[in-house]
Amino acid sequence: MMKFPEPIYRYWKAPFIGIRLYRDSLLSVVVNPELEVDEKVTILHTVGDAHTAIALRPDVAQSLEATVIWDAGGVLSEAVVREGLQQIGIVMHGADNLFYLPETVREAWATEANAAHVRSLHAGDAALFTAFERDVSQEDLDAAQVSLDDWAVFGAHGQGGRLLSIASTYPWGGVPLADIGVLTLDCARGNGHATQLLRAAARHAMVRGYELQYRCQLDNKASIALAQSAGMALFGRWEIPSPDSTAGVV
Repeated sequence: MMKFPEPIYRYWKAPFIGIRLYRDSLLSVVVNPELEVDEKVTILHTVGDAHTAIALRPDVAQSLEATVIWDAGGVLSEAVVREGLQQIGIVMHGADNLFYLPETVREAWATEANAAHVRSLHAGDAALFTAFERDVSQEDLDAAQVSLDDWAVFGAHGQGGRLLSIASTYPWGGVPLADIGVLTLDCARGNGHATQLLRAAARHAMVRGYELQYRCQLDNKASIALAQSAGMALFGRWEIPSPDSTAGVV
């Protein structure tokens, strides 16, 4: 089984601490009053043990109670819970893949140098950053969420100093995780720029006591390929309700 640094396990354990409603080898369900309202249902499927954990705020659990049907043997399934959530009007947002740097490659990443065409960006690079933004679609900008104001920003430069790819990262969730967004110009894709930026950002995070977190939608094949080619590994899939999903909750 792939091993990840302890802070990652510690962070993802916290939402699923509470009153246990159900547990077997494939599924666990708890009530956690500490969940944020926008994460009133939190689902995590961990790849290593093929287990799905579901945490519910008490109001959701109360609404769900009348809709969930256990089988004759007292067994509950993820499908039944999801169906119950739909019946009380909770629509789950598309799940995110969660990629992290596994223990097996951390040392190699920590000791290698940044590529010659990669450097950190700062406020003095605003003109270059603005020029880069003009060359990409608004849809790609919204998806990547790169920003020059983030905690750490790195750029891959081409001829004449033009920015070809940008990665920015910021502390996530109030714990030592650093979420990252990466965006590359269409004309510069396939040349390894994003991979080099991921590695530079990971080194920056590690020396400051953070673990790099790379998230992407399950159907984003290009992002999945980037994470895998860079050496990151899939930890699990995380899901919370859509922002407008409030119907049926007491």
